[in-house]
Amino acid sequence: MGKLRIWVLLQALLLLLWGCTSQEESRMDDALAFRSALVGAGGCSFLGEITADYGDEAYTFTAACTTDDTGALSFSLTAPETIAGISGTVQSRGGKLTFDSTALAFGLLADGKVSPATAPYVVAESWRTGYITSVGQEENGLRLTVDTSLEENPLTVDTWLDREKGIPIFAEVCYNGQRILTISISEFQYNT
Repeated sequence: MGKLRIWVLLQALLLLLWGCTSQEESRMDDALAFRSALVGAGGCSFLGEITADYGDEAYTFTAACTTDDTGALSFSLTAPETIAGISGTVQSRGGKLTFDSTALAFGLLADGKVSPATAPYVVAESWRTGYITSVGQEENGLRLTVDTSLEENPLTVDTWLDREKGIPIFAEVCYNGQRILTISISEFQYNT
């Protein structure tokens, strides 16, 4: 009788573990489906409310962003009004800002590796090419963690995908385990 109980418990444990593995695989499939849709569409566009956290101060601005099939990102700042209209492009080889009489004076983050203006590029490029280290279901959607350190840049990007639509709604950029940038994402669309 004791052996039967042990056998039944072992079978129940195996079923439980198999169910957990199946859920994890399904979540990873969802993350890979997002990446596949993004790459297949040749990029995306979105509105991002970006907050740069300098520890003692935080700065928030909004940018309309568009990526292309090479990973390049174009943006135009829409808020606050004092910097609206500044635009730029960012790609793996660098970037360019254009403006009339207003300049951005954000300090660099992550030991000089990241500018707040490049945050949308860092996040979008992680969606496209970063190493997905973990995927999990949270209350507000699917959370995927991408490590970009394979490119000798110790940044981690966490992105939350809308539970029903499977598109990004929020992202965080962390450096050495500390959050330095957040982006609230709205109006996300794949390129057509």
